[in-house]
Amino acid sequence: MGACCIQYVLLLSLLGFFPCSDTLTCQEGSIMKLGQNFSKAAIEWPKNTTVSIHGDRLMCQETLVLIDVGENSLMIGSKGSIKDSDQTQNIQVFSAGPGIVAASYVHFCDTELCNNADSTSVLLNNLSLSAYNEPGTIQCDVCLNFGSLCKNTSILASCPMETKCYAGTFVVNRGGISTFFDIFGCLSSSYTYLFKNQTSIGILGIKETLKKNNTTSFSHVLVPSTLPVWMLGLRALLSPLCAGICPLC
Repeated sequence: MGACCIQYVLLLSLLGFFPCSDTLTCQEGSIMKLGQNFSKAAIEWPKNTTVSIHGDRLMCQETLVLIDVGENSLMIGSKGSIKDSDQTQNIQVFSAGPGIVAASYVHFCDTELCNNADSTSVLLNNLSLSAYNEPGTIQCDVCLNFGSLCKNTSILASCPMETKCYAGTFVVNRGGISTFFDIFGCLSSSYTYLFKNQTSIGILGIKETLKKNNTTSFSHVLVPSTLPVWMLGLRALLSPLCAGICPLC
């Protein structure tokens, strides 16, 4: 900052004002919301309070994490301050579907109240979802529970082609947030971890622990409409013969 004249500093300091101090005011607060269709429709990101911080290399931050399993969606957000970050703005799409959608928005800035996003559109406007949704041959448990386990609360759903069953528990901390959530669903077959085994997203610390999600295949179930034509013909040929030889058939 520019040099201050000594007489002005002495005068203003007596009045309780320090013009040469490094002070930054940021929006502060957090959101944790469970609902539906958060990957398609923006929701409000409230501005709760402000905080003034003092020191060198200070920045304001806002971090947003989206998870959508189809049946339910989860949005986690944090606003506040951080010191000495080399990031500015970053959007990561961990999974764009088919199946689970996971993405994040991170913004660091160094001007007054600059972390001022008021809705999740800052993420959704840069999120392009996969249009591929060809039906597959497996079924997986699907569940998204916030602060509790998915045991006994999941539903069975058919998964798209080129996906597999996924299950994981996430612990989230820092940025005014300390919680965990369980997630079951269909994830791209090329993925092992949903969040690429990262340990942080913006100011948030995360820990992903993989679990077992039972896979049910229904490709082996034969129904009349899926039987080959020659088998249907053989069945019609043998039916009268069976009726004459073994009436109990």
